[in-house]
Amino acid sequence: MANEENYEWTDNPTEAGVAECDPDILNACLMYLRYNAATGNGIPPMAIKNKDIIKSGNTYTLTWQDPDDSIIDGVEIATWGGTVIVRKIGEYPTDQNDGTIVCTNLVRNQYAVNGFEDTVEDEEADYYYRAFPFTVNKVYNMSTANYFGAWVCGYMELDNESVPGQRYEYLEENKNYNPCYMNFTSDLFNWGSWENHPLVNWNNVKPCMVYNASSGQNGQVAYYLDPNDHTKIYNSDVASDIANTSFAGNAMVQFRKVFTKVETKNDEKGRRTYVYFSNVKLDSGFECYWCKRADGTYNEYGYAPMYNGSSINNILRSISGQTVINTQTAETEINRARANGDGWDTELFSMNQYLIRLFKLLFKNANSQAVLGQGKSDGGNSVSACLTTGTMNKRGMMWGSTSTSVGVKFMYIENFGGSQWRRYRGHVVINGVHYVKMTKSIIDGSSASDYNLTGAGYLPLNDIPAASGTSGGYISQSQENEYGRFGTVISGSATTYLCDGTWFNNSGTMYPYRGGSSADGALCGVSCFASVNAASAAGWSIGAALSYTPL
Repeated sequence: MANEENYEWTDNPTEAGVAECDPDILNACLMYLRYNAATGNGIPPMAIKNKDIIKSGNTYTLTWQDPDDSIIDGVEIATWGGTVIVRKIGEYPTDQNDGTIVCTNLVRNQYAVNGFEDTVEDEEADYYYRAFPFTVNKVYNMSTANYFGAWVCGYMELDNESVPGQRYEYLEENKNYNPCYMNFTSDLFNWGSWENHPLVNWNNVKPCMVYNASSGQNGQVAYYLDPNDHTKIYNSDVASDIANTSFAGNAMVQFRKVFTKVETKNDEKGRRTYVYFSNVKLDSGFECYWCKRADGTYNEYGYAPMYNGSSINNILRSISGQTVINTQTAETEINRARANGDGWDTELFSMNQYLIRLFKLLFKNANSQAVLGQGKSDGGNSVSACLTTGTMNKRGMMWGSTSTSVGVKFMYIENFGGSQWRRYRGHVVINGVHYVKMTKSIIDGSSASDYNLTGAGYLPLNDIPAASGTSGGYISQSQENEYGRFGTVISGSATTYLCDGTWFNNSGTMYPYRGGSSADGALCGVSCFASVNAASAAGWSIGAALSYTPL
């Protein structure tokens, strides 16, 4: 057998002298040219995609998507026949015969959602798993892309690019992926190449009911919700408690920890920001603040709200069918959130920044209204203009519309942009300078022992210029560091650069909020931001939502 290095996939197949077509198929052809010269067996299939592995006790759960058949100009050149999963102790198997075959899958994508479970005898041993997809002619794909374990995705953002659909280039394992988008004509969400990827699959992101302290089981998941109909408990026809105000807990979204890394480069093309995502901390640059504990270890999960917050018996709740909290100060919102018990608070800056980056990765477009939906942005002058919670309970994980009278749904979170502004913890703007706190503890390098309203003890981001331009305009320039991205010049439009609005006041201590309200029209969106009011501000268009972080 030839050495693997002689037929690895390349990141730039066209540079190898092959005419332009589907990059995955080009790679399959290149593998053929290199592999077949040594083996004479024919063209291998493409590698598996969206692979993930999760260990629980002595059981490993593997999910993956099997490769499509390779077709060029209507001619099928490689037909997938199956995928063999091989396990080995101490190192990855070198070929399909090197180790223990634990699965031979002949049904395409049989394990893309629920996964294949492999129970081992020695829980302490280091097991390595590798897939070997093969054709009907028994030609195996030998790419290291089939290793189960660490995965890395990413994008590069061209900070000075004005065309929102051209600001991003995919990197790493998703280099040849197609982005997501909402098909407004069919009213169906199109996942592109991302369906069942670990960043979005059921093993890693789930809607659920989480107990608060009044239950005596604070922070425990009561049960998971049907992903397409939250009025039901997962995998049953039993009614859920999403609209039950007597339930001792809240409707939340459970996110498995993901590490991100940000690097910025400047050259003749301008400033470029590289953002990477991984399930493991590959080096010191990768961080997951929203799951980081005070001792430097990490929670397995963090929890974001399914709904805008509502005040029920002076406790901030995430419950369906409610009028959203309004006309309260930030302090009141925080106190009512924390009344749920230890670990509960209003949303976190660190989690929000992760979700904004995730949106860019999945959609590859800065115009959130164009690719997901307008959001509730048709005007209003009272809280009745804000959507009641739960209007998208049967809309799945992602949904939006061209209508400005309905909401958008992102990662099971309703109204991630539009309907009502949402205040959050860990970010204060003082005289135009951003101050952030990424964790409740001081493990992030801050000196404040808890979040506060003044920014005292927070980390000053002196590398980010104060916003300039027109307050209430569209973002035209922005800068990003490891903590987040911030608008710096507000002189754009609804269809250029980040396409969303920013309000700013560079004099005084401002307590920010994000997303936009129904009264803000097209300025609403994923990147919409305001730092024009102190924490004491109260109005119908400003509210808050819950977070839960295990202590």
